Parts: sequence; structure tokens; C-alpha cells
Amino acid sequence: MSTVSRLALVLAAALALTTHAVAVQKLGPYFPMPAELAVTGNARETLLRMTADWLKTGLQNLDKAQQQTSDALEAAKGANGKPEDISALETKLKSLDADIAATKEDIALATDEKDLSKERQRERKRLMILVVDQWINEIGRQATQQLKRALLLDGKEAEIAENRHIQLSEQADALERAKHDVSIENWVISR
Repeated sequence: MSTVSRLALVLAAALALTTHAVAVQKLGPYFPMPAELAVTGNARETLLRMTADWLKTGLQNLDKAQQQTSDALEAAKGANGKPEDISALETKLKSLDADIAATKEDIALATDEKDLSKERQRERKRLMILVVDQWINEIGRQATQQLKRALLLDGKEAEIAENRHIQLSEQADALERAKHDVSIENWVISR
């Protein structure tokens, strides 16, 4: 398969994956990509654990940011800071509080093994799929960046970028296959 064909395939896949409306926390400074995304054993259990771990890491990051913002707000108030700076810090603190509350709800949902009702399990599945879709989209974006680099570079650098593109594409494909594993496809249907 030519490099141009691979680029077209990756771009088409990335476009198809971006049609999901994500209602959970988004990848970013508080919720970075997980370092390890290997799915071993039962796909459903592994992806649920990975989702919960990702949310817990994000919650820790949000808690740190909340503490730093709270400290900065107190310092600004104590130093008779500018009203617009104080207002910006208060707004950021409210936003962090809302994100923390939402993340705690998502963690409770992702780790809820007791409520076996169809509705609760459907919500768990939806949460997990939305999070995994974000990871697949980000990996696809990174793969596209590596393919662009491979097209722009020469020699060994181009080969390294193309190999990285292949690795990332395979990782995205593995997550996509895991997302469609029988243990996930039949999850709510069998309950």
C-alpha cells in the first residue's frame, strides 16, 4: 500500500470517528493519553479498568489544579489583586469544581459492579465507548502527523516516521477491534 493510500485511509478513518458527540471528560492537560493501551484478556473488563484508571488520573490532575487555583485566588485577594484577575480565578475554580464533580460521577459509573440493571450497564458501556473513541481519535491524529512527517522528510528520518505511523495505526486498529469484541457487543444484550 502506498504512503498516499495510507494517508487517505487514515484521514477517512479519523473523519468517521469524529462524528461521535463526546459527553465525558476530554483528552487534554488534565486527562492525557494513557501510557499503556494494550488490551489483554477480557476486552470489556480491560477497557473498563483502563477507562476508570484514566478518569482517576484526570481527577488527581483536576484536584491539583483546583488547589493551585485556590491558592492563587487567596494570594490575589490577599494582595488586593486586580478585580479581573480575581474574577478569572473564581471562574476557573467554579469550572474545576464542576469538572471534578462530573469526573467523580463518571468514575462511580465506570467502577459500578453492583448495579446490574440494563440502564446502568448501558450507561457504563456508553461511557467506556466514548472514552475509547477519544483514544482512537488521538492515536489516529498522531498517526496522521507521523505520515505527514514521513512524506516531508528523507532517508532514515522518513523511515522512522513511517514506522511510527504503522505502529500507531496498528494500536488504533487493536483498540477498535477490542471495542467490538463479543464481550462488549453482547454486554447489555445478554443482561
